[in-house]
Amino acid sequence: MEPMNDAGPAGPPAVEAPREPGMARRALTALYEIRIHTVFVLVAASLGLGLCAPQIETEWVVAIFAGFWAITVVAMIALAARMLEERPARGRHRRVTQS
Repeated sequence: MEPMNDAGPAGPPAVEAPREPGMARRALTALYEIRIHTVFVLVAASLGLGLCAPQIETEWVVAIFAGFWAITVVAMIALAARMLEERPARGRHRRVTQS
């Protein structure tokens, strides 16, 4: 007979299955793993939209340009942050990484 306690049979606790990461976590991971080619295409498209928007002067084209440019700026900041973090340190006070 198995030993019992107030909660039921004694033994190792049940292990829960790992949960899927949330949408915000997946978005941050995707943003952190952005490639330099993707940022290059975003900048090129933003410049193209930026050259067209003042000539057309319709509000929806300017709105598309503004939204696209905001996405491009966020992608450039994420790429710069990743590059700075992954940069190998020099000198005496290098970050020690576990391998």
